[in-house]
Amino acid sequence: MLEDIDETGGMREMDDIDYRVRFDKKWNEFTEAEKQAINAEISRILDSLIEAPSPKWGSIMNTSIEGGKVNQLTGIPGDWSDTPWQPIWEHHGYSDEQAALFFGILWKLRIIERPERWIGIRTTTDHPTFPNRGINLAGKTYFLAK
Repeated sequence: MLEDIDETGGMREMDDIDYRVRFDKKWNEFTEAEKQAINAEISRILDSLIEAPSPKWGSIMNTSIEGGKVNQLTGIPGDWSDTPWQPIWEHHGYSDEQAALFFGILWKLRIIERPERWIGIRTTTDHPTFPNRGINLAGKTYFLAK
């Protein structure tokens, strides 16, 4: 389950993603092996966040941070080569922007489908992620609700 907070602070409970038909059309371009590898990696990351939350932050996931991590094989930030994310980039014509949008929507869908209660927030300078700490993360951030 996902409670989604938008850029203006509005909250809604989501049981599916927006623009589902458009998402499914693109997702259907992926092979079953690509889908399985992507879904398995998302599940692995979310499961590890739940099993071993950060002592300071709890279970928190920022999709912009995940997409921009340094590829351990190439040393290049945001390089998805030889990772489960590579097909996302390829299926979007090697467009970083389009791949990133799809990546974020896919994460949102997989979080919605989980049994835990998550809260998602998209931040802006007017509505930072952690206003008391002066921290604003780009993109969408998901927190496991207690």
